[in-house]
Amino acid sequence: MLKKLLTLIILISQLSFSQTEKDDYELYSLILNKRLEFGNKTEKDKIVLIEQFMDEFDGDYEVLDHKSDTITKLDLNMLYSMTYKDTTFIKRVSKERDLRNVIIQLTSDKSEHPKIESELLQKQSIEIETITDKKFSSFFGNNRRIEKGWKRIQKKYGTDKIVEFSQVNYNGQFAATYYGIHCGGLCGSGNIVVFEKINGKWKILTEINLWMA
Repeated sequence: MLKKLLTLIILISQLSFSQTEKDDYELYSLILNKRLEFGNKTEKDKIVLIEQFMDEFDGDYEVLDHKSDTITKLDLNMLYSMTYKDTTFIKRVSKERDLRNVIIQLTSDKSEHPKIESELLQKQSIEIETITDKKFSSFFGNNRRIEKGWKRIQKKYGTDKIVEFSQVNYNGQFAATYYGIHCGGLCGSGNIVVFEKINGKWKILTEINLWMA
């Protein structure tokens, strides 16, 4: 009875969401499934989700020069490297001025980030446990060695896969969000994923790497 009631509550909360909020969780789920490849295997993946992203980049990612209306060869070379050599995207950016403006707008996030509701993610074959940013950081405090911190995380949660999401920004048929994956002292990366809505369905356009461990 309690399980049925909980399912009903979640269903009602989903129905009351705005279209933008539904899109948010669709995009987060795309990252989990398509970029991080969680939930695609026979066995269940277990991850820990940081509830609310704390922006270490101070809201300004500087993917492109905000002051220039053109794109330089240096910009293109940098993007080529940051997008894991995505030549198709580079060609579009070099030709489409509107797309360049969208990328600048979408990847320059200056707003507060929402608390992510893990139960609203499409998580087939994914078990998600949540943690606060403060709690995550506490595993590495008090001068503990990084290796010991990760061992404590593995022991407590049964996984070393820690994921974080920023808010989603929208501009017409485009959207972008930041995600980070932490998986050990020398394991992890932070990326901006750019999406494009084609025929009413969100597709990943490219991924821009900001940091890698």
